[in-house]
Amino acid sequence: MTEHGWVRESSGVVYDGFTRIRRDVYRSADGESSEWDVLDQGDTVAVIAFTPRDTVVLFDQFRVGPRRVIAELPGGAVDEGEGPVDAGIRELAEETGYRPGAVFHAGSEWGGANSTRRKHVLIAAECDRAGPPTWGRFESGVVRELPVDSLVSHLVSGDLSDAGVALRGLHAFMRATELDGPLVPLQHPVRKILASGATGDVDPGDQREQRIADVWASADDARPDALRAAMDGALGPEATDDARALFERASVEDFLGEEAAAIPLYRAALDAGLTSPLRSQAIIQLASSLRNVGDASGAIAVLRRMPAGDALAGAAGGFRALALYDDDKPARALRTALDALAGEVPMYSRALRAYAEDVRSRPRIRVIAVAVLVRDGHVLAEEYPATAARGAFLRAPGGGVQPGETVDAAVRRELAEELGATVTEATLLGVLENIFDNEGRPGHEIVHVFGVRSPELEALPVRSRLSVLDGDTSVGWYPLDRIDAVRLPFHPPGALDLARTGE
Repeated sequence: MTEHGWVRESSGVVYDGFTRIRRDVYRSADGESSEWDVLDQGDTVAVIAFTPRDTVVLFDQFRVGPRRVIAELPGGAVDEGEGPVDAGIRELAEETGYRPGAVFHAGSEWGGANSTRRKHVLIAAECDRAGPPTWGRFESGVVRELPVDSLVSHLVSGDLSDAGVALRGLHAFMRATELDGPLVPLQHPVRKILASGATGDVDPGDQREQRIADVWASADDARPDALRAAMDGALGPEATDDARALFERASVEDFLGEEAAAIPLYRAALDAGLTSPLRSQAIIQLASSLRNVGDASGAIAVLRRMPAGDALAGAAGGFRALALYDDDKPARALRTALDALAGEVPMYSRALRAYAEDVRSRPRIRVIAVAVLVRDGHVLAEEYPATAARGAFLRAPGGGVQPGETVDAAVRRELAEELGATVTEATLLGVLENIFDNEGRPGHEIVHVFGVRSPELEALPVRSRLSVLDGDTSVGWYPLDRIDAVRLPFHPPGALDLARTGE
């Protein structure tokens, strides 16, 4: 073949490993021959995956060339017989668990002057997590989302391998005329971020982001007042109670070990409408702070706000496992930890989830304190739905007594943690021993039964229900004549009789 006077005289493979290298001999137009090492590589595809939350998906992974973790766009090799669009959708799902609502093939470019590779790029709209990643052997990393306004800055930073083709793809997408579906409204934000970069304008939001990043890069917990002042300066004088400012100030207190001060700031940031991905971080950090100040039940309740498909769902599962362990629920803690781990190791996810289902608490004798409230022919109870192994049943609210804690203090704490209720009066009605079958495993409890007064619980309407903060059940009022030892039993057995006797 002749191309502008260049003729390939010979070609041979000199290395065939992860990359294949050919040595080609060319004769140029002046008659001279020269050897060239050519990277004989297949095509690749990178995906700029935009989410409905004004973010793009990144995959932080270790790269052997830079010898460190870098924040890459999802993507990978185009398999033999596969087109770049199908390959991009597959790679996005495998590496991140996200699936797009629509995609645009924004073209390709050469991988290098001595490479046979074409590097393709896709623009993907309405991407959301549909499940866990399915990583192959030697593949792992962290999936996260980056604000759209920071995308161009990230691409021009030079700290990823597909920045060039990505910028080329964004420009091609900006000029595209034949778009439909969710790709059409995506053009406006793409034009906006490219126009900002083309004019050299720096968005004030980007300036604040950089100031905040600079503060965290030099954060020193040995100089707390200086750190607080630096963050106030980075946020700007106009930032008083906006969600982002509240979140950063909470994070500073958290970093300094002042969890009690961080907790109300995290709550305020969430209430002020903090958006993803910072919202997910705030949920996790608030839960961690609550656990650190001894409110494990509160941490469990907060983590229930984390969407199942969130990029940080696995991390949230880890923190929930810690809180469950602190809340004296070791079996549930282990199940939760295994389930969270399963999402990060696709090769063994099926086995880990199956083993997690088999985890049960070790047999032990528990000392518990429960409250029985009877009012107008009704009793307040937590309902547990039927399973394949047993029927539905009711249970008096309460829980385990902690070491060094009196039973009176335990019943007050449990109602506060589970229901957010204040106990103004607690009277011990009696002590029961409850030996039962827990779905094939022995259960054994020493039960302290209390009659209590609580303004919040007594004000609960008969037809209303109150969610249990650290669980998936709720409490409500049940007519005493509905309770039946066979059809709808009340547990612990005998507790209701003590309450009736004490009336």
